[in-house]
Amino acid sequence: RILVIRKVIRKDLGNIIHNLCGHDLPEKAEGEPKENGLVILVSVITSCLQTLKYCDSKLAALELILHLAPRLSVEILLDRITPYLLHFSNDSVPRVRAEALRTLTKVLALVKEVPRNDVNIYPEYILPGIAHLAQDDATIVRLAYAENIALLAETALRFLELVQLKNLNMENDPNSEEIDEVTHPNGNYDSELQALHEMVQQKVVTLLSDPENIVKQTLMENGITRLCVFFGRQKANDVLLSHMITFLNDKNDWHLRGAFFDSIVGVAAYVGWQSSSILKPLLQQGLSDAEEFVIVKALNALTCMCQLGLLQKPHVYEFASDIAPFLCHPNLWIRYGAVGFITVVAHQISTADVYCKLMPYLDPYITQPIIQIERKLVLLSVLKEPVSRSIFDYALRSKDITSLFRHLHMRQKKRNGCLPDCPPPEDPAIAQLLKKLLSQGMTEEEEDKLLALKDFMMKSNKAKANIVDQSHLHDSSQKGVIDLAALGITGRQVDLVKTKQEPDDKRARKHVKQDSNVNEEWKSMFGSLEPPNIPQVLPKGTDQEVIQTGKPPRSESSAGICVPLSTSPQLPEVTNVQNRKPTIQVLSSTILPSTYQIRITTCKTELQQLIQQKREQCNAERIAKQMMENAEWESKPPPPGWRPKGLLVAHLHEHKSAVNRIRVSDEHSLFATCSNDGTVKIWNSQKMEGKTTTTRSTLTYSRIGGRVKTLTFCQGSHYLAIASDNGAVQLLAIEASKLPKSPKIQPLQSRILDQKDDGCVVDMHHFNSGAQSVLAYATVNGSLVGWDLRSSSNAWTLKHDLKSGLITSFAVDIHQCWLCIGTSSGTMACWDMRFQLPISSHCHPSRARIRRLSMHPLYQSWVIAAVQGNNEVSMWDMETGDRRFTLWASSAPPLSELQPSPHSVHGIYCSPADGNPILLTAGSDMKIRFWDLAYPERSYVVAGSTSSSSVSYYRKIIEGTEVVQEIQNKQK
Repeated sequence: RILVIRKVIRKDLGNIIHNLCGHDLPEKAEGEPKENGLVILVSVITSCLQTLKYCDSKLAALELILHLAPRLSVEILLDRITPYLLHFSNDSVPRVRAEALRTLTKVLALVKEVPRNDVNIYPEYILPGIAHLAQDDATIVRLAYAENIALLAETALRFLELVQLKNLNMENDPNSEEIDEVTHPNGNYDSELQALHEMVQQKVVTLLSDPENIVKQTLMENGITRLCVFFGRQKANDVLLSHMITFLNDKNDWHLRGAFFDSIVGVAAYVGWQSSSILKPLLQQGLSDAEEFVIVKALNALTCMCQLGLLQKPHVYEFASDIAPFLCHPNLWIRYGAVGFITVVAHQISTADVYCKLMPYLDPYITQPIIQIERKLVLLSVLKEPVSRSIFDYALRSKDITSLFRHLHMRQKKRNGCLPDCPPPEDPAIAQLLKKLLSQGMTEEEEDKLLALKDFMMKSNKAKANIVDQSHLHDSSQKGVIDLAALGITGRQVDLVKTKQEPDDKRARKHVKQDSNVNEEWKSMFGSLEPPNIPQVLPKGTDQEVIQTGKPPRSESSAGICVPLSTSPQLPEVTNVQNRKPTIQVLSSTILPSTYQIRITTCKTELQQLIQQKREQCNAERIAKQMMENAEWESKPPPPGWRPKGLLVAHLHEHKSAVNRIRVSDEHSLFATCSNDGTVKIWNSQKMEGKTTTTRSTLTYSRIGGRVKTLTFCQGSHYLAIASDNGAVQLLAIEASKLPKSPKIQPLQSRILDQKDDGCVVDMHHFNSGAQSVLAYATVNGSLVGWDLRSSSNAWTLKHDLKSGLITSFAVDIHQCWLCIGTSSGTMACWDMRFQLPISSHCHPSRARIRRLSMHPLYQSWVIAAVQGNNEVSMWDMETGDRRFTLWASSAPPLSELQPSPHSVHGIYCSPADGNPILLTAGSDMKIRFWDLAYPERSYVVAGSTSSSSVSYYRKIIEGTEVVQEIQNKQK
């Protein structure tokens, strides 16, 4: 039956409803009872309800009932569904009792008309049936009761009013038949209403007096205003408000006090302005609460009550004088709450009162006089700076805060000329406290703000002291803390990395030995997997054939869970049971029922599924980590001692406009170029060895449109990603062909970026993280996006703050731990790839534009940055922000911020070269330079107008930075 509910009805409920009713809309068609077909489904479900044993099966049944309820008639809901819900409210599992109460409340709320035989269903059947839940031992059940009692009371009142209305209509209808006694409620409407009030009041008082504060808080947060409407003004004041006031006496639970101020507005609005005198001291108590969150709630409550006109005018001015000092409070929420109250008061009173009574409270906290006090933005713009949080907290925590304020008051009188002199404090503790505050930056203006907050701080200090005193009394109870060691619970662990697999026969024998002792605790928690020996004769031709042929039987627990044994990898113990020959022999002889039963609780299957999920996750992380650890800087590094000669191999002139980027494939057989002419060309590097007279591109692609700004090879050079300034990003598949045929190119994936929100792509890189193949690209508007090419979705998205400049280039760490972006303002910002958070940001001293970024091949925290002007290429340690190494090919003094040379490096190639890294740079001065970072004096100009003999390279240390400078030799 669990199988019927869980796997048939629950899974295919939409199709079942559609087939039974012809449609799945909840609205009823006019004149057509559409629930006739659903009676069959209701009968199937209700026939299973009393035999369910597992908690989640019962919860699934309640979910089905709630889903079907809007489509059923009133008679079915009241006569066939409600009794079962009341039956579940007496279940042994607290979760089921709580969910049954919630479902019952929602189902009864759907009833819009009351049948004649159910006029007294609430006072005689429903409310008595759930009355015991208000004193239930489980907190979650009482929570459910507190959560739904307002709706239950509202529905009960509606039932009573519907019955009364029906009676009046029938009495006034001369054509109606004689009204029988069933239609009339016992007594009149007022007596029935009073009885209903008494029943609900008894449960509400019980919940408001509950020992768990969360129950009281839930009751206030879920329909306290509706309960006011249900009880009426007098009982709302006598029952609800009188109990709610006591919640402020709990000094340890600030959540409860905050909930009080959230709920008090609705209660006060219903009770009326007469409650102003009662609520005034409570609101003042909230303004001096030890928890700042409660103060914010009290301010919001005061603001709403002032808007509704629930505060008397003298009380409003008194609250204004108390709240005005909050305009310099260090808490931003409190300042905003104070501004909200002041602006509402300014709206409510006349202009004369604003300037005569309200403005004097505000003058000490604003920088200049204002006219439109009722506008929040205007008042916020003229507020003085708040008190420093460190000074405020240090003063508030001081033990003798009264003496501190006494001395600060004397210092203020001296500044104002009221006292000739202010002697230092005699108490050494106050002197030390004052010295500490002054060392933290307390100025005379800060002292004045502290004195303005004097009353609040002294009350808050006293309240905090009371909380500390009460907490010592409750140290022994430790409510909410579960000591696992004291309960004798031992921890268990599972190896996420599976050990080497053993042969099946050895594993089976090993399991037989260990099952009886090692897993005893697990058996007691999750149930045994041993098949019960039920003395029943096996029918011929059924299960005997199954066991003899070796086909896996289906298991069904006593409550109906069916588990196919052969298709359950999460349950290795079940498979091992099959391998026990003695057990199989016994089963095949006499004692196996028609279904092979396994007692297994759902929590164990969920545990095994969690273990399987964690193992898969761990395996994926191990693979990704192994790939990153084995990552190579380049697949084909140059040979040791390689020094390019600068000989022209080929002159490529097919592009009709500027070439923006050149990328080389992993195996170095191909390289690709992109240009402003809108084309991407792929070249065969093997054809450039002098064997052919002309060199042409092997492939040209021009269907992307716009100017192609960047490109990169992906996934072992089988794919090419390109991006254009029109916002298009395309992934092209390169299909290799046998020579002499040229390779083919085919668009595979594409996306169009929003030019307004994202802008065009300025740089892109590809990296493989094992589980994901990520194409990372940066846009001109500050978006950093990791596009997972396998799932066609974004693996991550980062947003760069454009205050640091537009992104010009970025580089990704070879181990994919972090990435660094360079901007047009000279900022280099690092992002953590794992947590996707910015971790550091450093700026070039001259704020010169970052032209190109690359990771350092040897030092993991270093980046190589080509900067605008002076052909500068610097290596920065992003962990410390230091510029460690600089290549300077300019006539300007090294590291100077002058720029006699406007030329910049636009292209960088770096190779580790067996521990002696080399660097090739090319820039706007039309020179290619070879930099030997280990032996800088061996650097030279590979190609350009300057011969190698006319320049020399020298190393020097300038302000802690090692600089390699290119110097022009004097011609003799």
